[in-house]
Amino acid sequence: MEVEKGSIYGLVGPNGAGKSTILRHIMGIYRPDSGSVLVDGQPVYENPAVKAKIAAIPDELYYFTSATTRDMMRFYRDMYPRFDRQRFDALGELFHLDPKCPIRRLSKGMQKQAAFWLALSARPEILILDEPVDGLDPVMRRQVWRELMHDVSENGTTVLISSHNLRELEDVCDHVGILSHGKVLL
Repeated sequence: MEVEKGSIYGLVGPNGAGKSTILRHIMGIYRPDSGSVLVDGQPVYENPAVKAKIAAIPDELYYFTSATTRDMMRFYRDMYPRFDRQRFDALGELFHLDPKCPIRRLSKGMQKQAAFWLALSARPEILILDEPVDGLDPVMRRQVWRELMHDVSENGTTVLISSHNLRELEDVCDHVGILSHGKVLL
């Protein structure tokens, strides 16, 4: 599988096809048993310089126990060299979340909004999204897709998205890979 810079690539397939697994390999969480996972020609696993270019929103969100969005902003600011505080402030207008409220107290949809707020503010070269819009209402889905497409067109961000919803991916992706049993079939 090869993904061009500045494109939106979707992965679709049934449960257990390997969508989340391949994304975890690309993020450098898993070490490949065979083959290689390269970003800009460099291996990802145990490579902090490459990982600093990648932001991800997993299917199951995790934050420090009592962290607020503002606390996580400080954490992201230290982790991502391209973190943009002005963008963080501007996106606060879009998401309308209280940055001082503990994230765990937010609804599932609001937690997903906080994840997008932080990830987009990190200005990653690569953004990996695992079932990204689950839990978002239709209006917020449209706004999130608009922000993602803006990042791709203006900044050349590369986006990888896994989803069960082929119809939704068709609207936003340049390319879609269909996975089955851990292999890209088409």
